Amino acid sequence: MDYILIRRLLVEKLKDRGTYTLAFVVGTLINSYGQLLVPWFRSDTNPFTQFAEELSLRPGLTVFSVFIAYAFPLCVSTYSVVVSRYRNRRMESISDFPDKKPDPVFRATRDGQIVEVGAETQVLFDKHNIKQAQAIIGNILWDELCSPEHHAEGCSVYFQPEDVHYLVRCSPTAENQINVYMAQLPKI
Repeated sequence: MDYILIRRLLVEKLKDRGTYTLAFVVGTLINSYGQLLVPWFRSDTNPFTQFAEELSLRPGLTVFSVFIAYAFPLCVSTYSVVVSRYRNRRMESISDFPDKKPDPVFRATRDGQIVEVGAETQVLFDKHNIKQAQAIIGNILWDELCSPEHHAEGCSVYFQPEDVHYLVRCSPTAENQINVYMAQLPKI
């Protein structure tokens, strides 16, 4: 277990104002139901008078029961968010991968139309006005990448405007698109 990550997630959740808003709303509903509505349904007496009597007879127990009604939703919501974020930490970490990678990473349709790019890739594509995958990879290699046999794994491509060689890897998606990962090769 990564206790440092758990602590960070817990601190983030406790800094979120929505955590306390949820606890206040749910706690108020629980207290209203438990301290006022249930006694009112069970007897003909005024629930506010009955609550005041209970408070004067057993102040510690009454205050504790009110506190528990607010603490319970706070603890449950905090626990559930921290656990779900901890379980999904891998997905969170790789979801921003395309934006952090300095080499081109993009997704394109099989006809070459670029549908999604990382932040660094967008800068490169805007600089060279690249709208189609073929503009950076080339028509022949793109056709090879799109072929069912897909024998173009690990091939390299030269991008003349930047005077750079890239290693090209790709993987098909469920939406019949292609994820393209490019890594700059060292100059020889």
